[in-house]
Amino acid sequence: MSVDYLSALNTNGSGLNITQIVDSLVQAETAPQKNLIQAKIDTRNTAISALATLSSELSSLKTNIEGFSGTSKYSATSGSTVNTITVSDTSKASEFTSDVQVTALATSQTLEFSGYTSPTQELATGSISVDFGTWSANGASFTRDTSVSAVTAAISDSNKTLAGIASSLNALTGISASVVKKANNSYSLLVRSEPGADNAVRLTVTPSASGSAITALDTTSDNASHQTVAAANAALTVDGISITREANNISDLFEGYTLDLTATTSSSFRISGQLDTTSAFTQMQSFISSINTSRNTLNELTKTGSATAEGGPLNNDPTAEAIVKKLRTLTSGALVGFGSTSLYLSNLGVRTNLDGTLSLTKTAFDTAMASDSATFDAVFNSMATSDSDYLDVSQSSTADITPGTYAWTFNSSSNAATLGGSTLTSSTDADGNTVYGPTTGTLLGVSVTPSQTVASANVFIGKSLVDTLTDFVGETIQSAGDLAARQTQINSEIADLDIDTAKLDDRMESIRKRYTTQFSAMEALVTSMNNTGDFLTNMMDAFNKDS
Repeated sequence: MSVDYLSALNTNGSGLNITQIVDSLVQAETAPQKNLIQAKIDTRNTAISALATLSSELSSLKTNIEGFSGTSKYSATSGSTVNTITVSDTSKASEFTSDVQVTALATSQTLEFSGYTSPTQELATGSISVDFGTWSANGASFTRDTSVSAVTAAISDSNKTLAGIASSLNALTGISASVVKKANNSYSLLVRSEPGADNAVRLTVTPSASGSAITALDTTSDNASHQTVAAANAALTVDGISITREANNISDLFEGYTLDLTATTSSSFRISGQLDTTSAFTQMQSFISSINTSRNTLNELTKTGSATAEGGPLNNDPTAEAIVKKLRTLTSGALVGFGSTSLYLSNLGVRTNLDGTLSLTKTAFDTAMASDSATFDAVFNSMATSDSDYLDVSQSSTADITPGTYAWTFNSSSNAATLGGSTLTSSTDADGNTVYGPTTGTLLGVSVTPSQTVASANVFIGKSLVDTLTDFVGETIQSAGDLAARQTQINSEIADLDIDTAKLDDRMESIRKRYTTQFSAMEALVTSMNNTGDFLTNMMDAFNKDS
């Protein structure tokens, strides 16, 4: 309750509670505006909280769908429990069956230098040069691979111990080294090459001084005495054909698959790649579930209010509604760059419900996969392909190329190649193949390797739905993205409303002062009139008494 000090001090006034009257008049004049401003501030604070929820949900969506990248519609099986096969390139994998027998595993050359008493035992300074190539069967003669450059380790006073030399050799490309304890006061330095007969090593030591102990690591003349394991290729028979490979991890035998060898076999075993619609359906259902979970959250945040239900905190928010619309467009729109025609998620039997969520039945999915399973790959795997079997196309994982169809041309007389109208330059890869690719421009990151002359063809650059969604969500939630920009805008609006509140408070004070002045003047007038009335009353009382 307001204390009316003015009336309390002025006992001969109107008797009205002036302070209370002024407060009531100020409140009546400014309350609607103040309530309106506060309502706007509350709405915007709620929106900021809802945008944080939206950002968190989108972040979860991004994490969830990233895990689907690389999903294959094929399942690879092996009749051997120790030699396994997996899908490694979904753009090239297809159904196959083969019988394989492993007769030898690829091995690394292993050299042992023994007779040391401690890892800290010092040898001497100098340099150790490592050549790569092939040793003869008896380990006596070496044929250097001139296409591979030698590597050298410098041995100084700081690293001339056995452990220091092992560390220096281990840092070189193509070999590894370690110190092994064989018994008390008995240590050996082990040096290993990469697997494969052509990856064996020859160590050439150049000591800083003659008679140096470091020369014991030289294998130019006594390789056989140090070699404990010879470098060798893996040998296997595939459907009756003898095949060798440098490594036990073989990715160029069955296109799109990687065969991992860990043991030899006495007989053949069957490996295969088969279309697995059951596993594919499970993956598709999980993918759809991730999208639907986020879509339901977005629907709640942006739902329109009615007479019986309150709207979502981001109802009519332009940024939130644009995100909802974009997500629906991406899941229902065309996937280009996977062939001459566009593909759609609906090709797999996926349907878009009225609320934007997706639905799929096993029957519809199986029917669609039996008809054409290409869309499944387009959903989960970005690809670079060609309509020519003689063009091998690849794309850098960091390249951001607009999906679509690009024309390949090659002029045999000038050996000039173009892609999408851009001139390509040629280079040679490690296997001696000619590779074409741009050095600048929008197609940077694409490379084309012809296996024979192809005058013209189409190259397809396809971006999967998973990668498209991941990129969109990532751009939206990043610090410079649309959500952050919207939050900044709303915070700015709140700051403006805070200024309006401060201005209204100043106006209220001005109104209060005006009413206080006016009522003070009124109270003074009433007091004056009351004093005059009291004077006249007293005068008349005195007059009547004298009479």
